[in-house]
Amino acid sequence: MAAAAAGDATTDRSRLDAYVRARLEATGTPGAALAVIEGGRVTHQRGFGEDGRGRAVTPDTPFLWGSVSKPITSLAVMQQVEAGRVDLDAPVRTYLPWFRLADRGVSDRITVRHLLTNTSGIPASASSEIADRYDNAPGALADAVRDLAKTVPAAGPGESYAYSSAGYAVLGALVEEVSGRPFGTYLHERVFGPLGMDHAVATERDFERERVAPGHRSVFGAPVPFAAPYDTSGVPYGHMGGSVRDLTRFTLAVLGGGRLDGRRVLSAQGMAESRRGQVESDVDRFGLGWSVGTLPGTGERMVWKSGSLPGHDAMVVMLPDSDRAVIVLQNAFHLLRAGEFHSAAFGAARLLSGVDPGTTSTDPMATVLPWASAALVVLLLLCAAAPALRRLPGRRAAARARSRRRIVATTTASVTAALLLAALLWRLPAAFGGTVEAALLWAPDVGWGVVAAAGLALLLAVERTVLAALDLRRQGEG
Repeated sequence: MAAAAAGDATTDRSRLDAYVRARLEATGTPGAALAVIEGGRVTHQRGFGEDGRGRAVTPDTPFLWGSVSKPITSLAVMQQVEAGRVDLDAPVRTYLPWFRLADRGVSDRITVRHLLTNTSGIPASASSEIADRYDNAPGALADAVRDLAKTVPAAGPGESYAYSSAGYAVLGALVEEVSGRPFGTYLHERVFGPLGMDHAVATERDFERERVAPGHRSVFGAPVPFAAPYDTSGVPYGHMGGSVRDLTRFTLAVLGGGRLDGRRVLSAQGMAESRRGQVESDVDRFGLGWSVGTLPGTGERMVWKSGSLPGHDAMVVMLPDSDRAVIVLQNAFHLLRAGEFHSAAFGAARLLSGVDPGTTSTDPMATVLPWASAALVVLLLLCAAAPALRRLPGRRAAARARSRRRIVATTTASVTAALLLAALLWRLPAAFGGTVEAALLWAPDVGWGVVAAAGLALLLAVERTVLAALDLRRQGEG
């Protein structure tokens, strides 16, 4: 019987490995790490493929965790709550007096809980404005939060949900202020150290010590290494990292009610409060850093968090009622294919629960947008080159035969169209809640296509204006 059970377990692990490997092939991801937790212990972990320096990925390979950092920041805040230094329902400015938004009436009413549950009223777009600065100067985190003073709130505190990395930056600054320590130092002393997360990354020094390899961004469907520097200003919401072994230690502590190997980092009550769905979000309910819902196809309660950075993707899926979890770290990410990347962990969790993992199709926009932006660039280049045809004798004569009124009318129409196109392209990222800078960082093929097309449209407007002036001058001379 024992041999049969062992055989079944080996088969299950083989199916998990095969499924994850298939997801990596589908998304073109060069490397990943997988871990499975069952019954309070790690029952399976392995690496797939290569890191950004060509080394084989193992369970000890470091990755960046993106927004999986947020539940860890939540834990740090809850530690301060349990120490009596912070009240979840007190205004943030009680602990961070200099915190401001453009509307002081709103920022005065934002509580710590509002930030943890993404209901502060800080717009999602604020995250693009202060995030991914790659700033490692002393005080970088506080400097990023101070820049929120220019941010106009999207709603009043508690009125609506809006996912906000900016809000978690504020929470990191709050922990710094209350504890008197840099946020990364605090994490090592109060979270990573006690939990045995020996290779976790929360400072620039950690990043260099662990030799975190470049991740990969998608450029016209191909993974391209992206060697970004570290970002101390972004630790609370996205720039923590480490190996899958490190992240399993944190996950074990969460499943264990705040306790691991005899060391407690949070009370069971505090951990339960963090994992309780408190507000409706755009996907599931949201707790204090965690999404809370049910695993499709099983009805099991699921507590989970995904996290992405340009070049990295991470996912923790916990099934607390059966004391199980799946963790998948990947060294690539494509913003328009996020669902495909996340399906590696969701599907593995479904397999672990004995149901079919399901299928995930590619969003057509992920293929269309890069090539459409490239095609637009080529079209505008041809339009800009078209006046060269006027050097041919027949074309030159036809151009001179145009009336002044026609020259003015056609030029006005073409310049107006070119300027409108440039403005539309420049504002396009804002329609998706981002900025041009964010588009260049997260989707470089689309971002550079938009920038190049907008620049060419402006050039086309200038070119048409100059050519019209020359045509009018020649007619006057004639």
